[in-house]
Amino acid sequence: MKIKYSPNGPGKKPAPKTWEVWLADAPFGPGGKSKRCPVAVGKRTSAGWTVYEIIPSGERGGKDAVISDLIKAGQDRPSAVHVVPGTVQQTAFVQKMGELSEADIGKVIAGLR
Repeated sequence: MKIKYSPNGPGKKPAPKTWEVWLADAPFGPGGKSKRCPVAVGKRTSAGWTVYEIIPSGERGGKDAVISDLIKAGQDRPSAVHVVPGTVQQTAFVQKMGELSEADIGKVIAGLR
């Protein structure tokens, strides 16, 4: 019998890392309700992970950061990181999609200031 071994335990997802892009159930729906959407993962705090919604680039506002490396971020259409944060727990993360490039991380950080 074969046993599938994972250092994280059987069937557990690895914890998201800063600036990875994940599909998650995040509080960006109407009225603050949860909706499944791609998010850029910020830092981990005692309350959970800070996340930023990834939106279509046509909906971006003044400080939102346009993603230049769409393939690396796991996106298939022009997108931007909406720099309004939300907080989620690890159970909200569904699947890793990619990660932000160094240039895109710099644009997000600049938008946060």
